[in-house]
Amino acid sequence: MAGIMPTPVAKPDHGRINPRPQRLHTWFNLIPVKELEDTRPDEVLFLDSFVTIQRRPDDGGPSYTVLFEGKHEMTVVVQIGIIFVWYGDDLQKPDRPFPTLHGEPYASEYVSSKATIFEDTHVMDFVENGSDNLHFKAVHLWDYSKIYDHEVTQDTITLKQDTRFHYGSCSTRRTIRLISKILPELRLTHDYVYHGPGLAVVGAEGSGTPQMHALVSLTPEGAHRTRVYVTMAIDPQTFPSWAEGIFQRIFPQRALCDILAGVMANFIKNEFDVDAIVWRNRKYCADPELLPSEKHLRDVIRWGESFYPKDFRRVEEPPKAPDEKRWEYLDALKNVKPGKVHRYTVAEEELIARRSDSGELQVFDAFCPHQGAHLGHGGRLDDDYLRCPFHGFYFGADGRCVGPNLKNKSKFIGTLNLTAIEHRIREGRVEVFV
Repeated sequence: MAGIMPTPVAKPDHGRINPRPQRLHTWFNLIPVKELEDTRPDEVLFLDSFVTIQRRPDDGGPSYTVLFEGKHEMTVVVQIGIIFVWYGDDLQKPDRPFPTLHGEPYASEYVSSKATIFEDTHVMDFVENGSDNLHFKAVHLWDYSKIYDHEVTQDTITLKQDTRFHYGSCSTRRTIRLISKILPELRLTHDYVYHGPGLAVVGAEGSGTPQMHALVSLTPEGAHRTRVYVTMAIDPQTFPSWAEGIFQRIFPQRALCDILAGVMANFIKNEFDVDAIVWRNRKYCADPELLPSEKHLRDVIRWGESFYPKDFRRVEEPPKAPDEKRWEYLDALKNVKPGKVHRYTVAEEELIARRSDSGELQVFDAFCPHQGAHLGHGGRLDDDYLRCPFHGFYFGADGRCVGPNLKNKSKFIGTLNLTAIEHRIREGRVEVFV
């Protein structure tokens, strides 16, 4: 047996801590069976605790017994090669039945990617992103995205999305970005069903692409990080029988469609890497400044809150009183170069500084008022306007937002102004009042 898995390192006491609990009342992918059998861990990290897993005798019930913290038996479902568990006030009495993932599962193998750990994330970050049309072009560099037929019910979120994109064009890995340039553009319609915050069932249709089943599983691991699996199966009729026959003569243990499923699973998972850079550095906004066109996103946020423990109450941080503020050193003026976004942490406040083309200095609160993205992590100056890395909104030197299109510089979104920070320059030193 493997040794006990290490306890997650506690997240530092910082203003970006996400106050939402990870102990949501819902179904979670605990671990794929193959991973369990290959690694045989003594404990599997789950939520801010752990579980132990024991194989059960073949008595017609679930194949495994799962004990929360090694003591409390959980409700278990094993499907498509994955061990799912229910977490709630009563571990044995789910508030919701286990969902139907795929009406008619394929006869081919359901292949799970390796687990990826995303630090400083919450499971709802992934769900909210899936309903957030504006970020796909700015973050994922997709050529086109349109979300429609959006419906939120007590148990599920469903939506459709028309897309045009190249897989891997936004990857954090240079090799994948280079490969994406020679891949054909995909024109796909995606169907999404979120069965609670932990399970997203995805289907895709498009010319020249195989029929596939996909499951994106989001499992809290620790209080501030998320373990992600993507499980794929490809329609076994995708390749002609002669092609499968030739392949199995060479590789008798695998089918061609199963190999493709594994490749696709890891491609999909890699799309989250660039999102995670935003999530790790963003500030959680209890009441984000969403636009009227984003009403469905506000519905998704409220939907996520319905899965929180009933006794959860968000703790609001009061703003600093005027008598608590003082002048603090920021930087030497010569270090704040024009054309760059400079980030600072001063007196536990996160700030950015920039200089206009004329050399004038501006200092702002670091977080975008729209959805809390940190403008110092991926933000850039374009034609003397500051561009947010999350949704591509542009902010002028006065902090006013002109939206995602610099052709409309005279139009402003009044609710999305940056918060200016009082500052002064004394003998070449920049000081801020915080």
